[in-house]
Amino acid sequence: MASRMKPVWLITLSVVAVLLIVFWAVSYHPSQFKGGVALRDSGFFSYPRYHAQLGDLPLWKEGEYQFTVRGLPPGPLDLKLQVLDSTDANRTELTSLSTNVSVSMTDSSGKEVCEGSGSLSDAGTREHSTWALASSTSQASFWHAGCVQVPTSRSKTYIVKVRTSGVDPRSPHSTIRPMLEGGGIELP
Repeated sequence: MASRMKPVWLITLSVVAVLLIVFWAVSYHPSQFKGGVALRDSGFFSYPRYHAQLGDLPLWKEGEYQFTVRGLPPGPLDLKLQVLDSTDANRTELTSLSTNVSVSMTDSSGKEVCEGSGSLSDAGTREHSTWALASSTSQASFWHAGCVQVPTSRSKTYIVKVRTSGVDPRSPHSTIRPMLEGGGIELP
């Protein structure tokens, strides 16, 4: 009887080892992210789990900025424009700016996966065709309904273009950081 138990344990242990190796091989590793500033993984039980920082651009200057990234975490991800150095005092000011911001994201096959544009002064209206300001105690960021739940694949390269135009002369000298966020476990 003892001789039969030995092969069962050996087979069970082998199956578990193979499953762990397969799980490790197909899981996402933050080191796969290339082309952006950084990718932060907040952990399996956090939401959003992944924070892919694409680059920085000035809110107070007109221009077009392009960011090329690959190795994104599995989607869907939300594209946000995080306002660095935001304070409680300037959050109301941010939503009153007439600055127009346009964003587009295309994959390596040329397919547009995200597009959004509008004036930041519309951020308080929460319409589907405008920017909305989401703020927490630590940061403020703009999001657009056209760039929420963007399907991504780690095997594709993405080009994100951000264009600022008609910059409001009252615009603060704040920096905008385009970010793709998502993944993790969203608890009720």
